[in-house]
Amino acid sequence: MPTRKNPEDDLPEDRPEDEEEDDEDDEIPAGGLCPICESPAGECDHLVATIDLTYSEFVAGAIFVHERVILDLVEHLAASDPDALKVAGAGPVLEHVASLVRDETEEGVSAADAVAICYPQLMAALSHMMQEEEDVTATGIDAATGDDSSVENLWAQEPEWVVERLIERLQGLIEEVDEEGRDEGRGTKD
Repeated sequence: MPTRKNPEDDLPEDRPEDEEEDDEDDEIPAGGLCPICESPAGECDHLVATIDLTYSEFVAGAIFVHERVILDLVEHLAASDPDALKVAGAGPVLEHVASLVRDETEEGVSAADAVAICYPQLMAALSHMMQEEEDVTATGIDAATGDDSSVENLWAQEPEWVVERLIERLQGLIEEVDEEGRDEGRGTKD
């Protein structure tokens, strides 16, 4: 009876191709290194936020702890009157998001659904607001395959300060927008 041949006997002892593949997996993509200390994302304390641009969500960073508070604040602003945001000095990016939300609601979509529809633009507005801080540096990682997400990393010497400043700014804008709405309701618009 013939002896069956083991298929692994035909494989070469050395597998340089496999080793090369493993080395490629260990490479850190451009944008994944901290521009301040050159450590990989997640291995230093400079990461303000990692934003998954494909799925419009925060993935990591100092912002992650305050994610719900920040999202509640910016969702409130996105559902506000764009003209009130302009008067409050929110900036063109946030005003644009509010205009998109308003357009959706004028088409009969609920405010909550309109905000959800505009979530990619809302996340872009948050990224833009954080990048307005002079200490913040952005790096991006483009999706390599259909399974990967495009990611944006925001870095700063003091990421917690950037997040606190963002929260203060959003809260201040809400106060101004709400005050503007109350003034308009009383007919005391300046």
